[in-house]
Amino acid sequence: MITLGNLAFNGPFLAPLWSPPKSAGLYAVLVPGWRLLTFRALHFGQAELFDAELLKAHPRHPEWLTIAGTDWNLYIATHEMSFSTPAQREAAARELARTYKPEFRPVDGKPVASLRTLLIAQALRNSQEK
Repeated sequence: MITLGNLAFNGPFLAPLWSPPKSAGLYAVLVPGWRLLTFRALHFGQAELFDAELLKAHPRHPEWLTIAGTDWNLYIATHEMSFSTPAQREAAARELARTYKPEFRPVDGKPVASLRTLLIAQALRNSQEK
């Protein structure tokens, strides 16, 4: 369990090994943080039905790989909302993003990683190479 905003999420799970729940809900894309067992959010979204290919099919997947370096550094956490409408899930995802402020923010309508995020990603890759 991980708490993001004021919601309890199941996970985080390694993205390549994740078994999706059979319901609708919110999801968070995460990467490891600086300290052991800490995570940073890159994206919050909602899904009508979770799918194992949810992350790879997402248009932002290449950007997440820029930060994580590999799919094995991407994590997913889910918050099930079984009997919710798409509007309820979208509102919850927007509120969560507003509260938590994930690392990718839209600039001119395009999601762009912040300079801080890119510097952290470079530092993480350099420390892994040593």
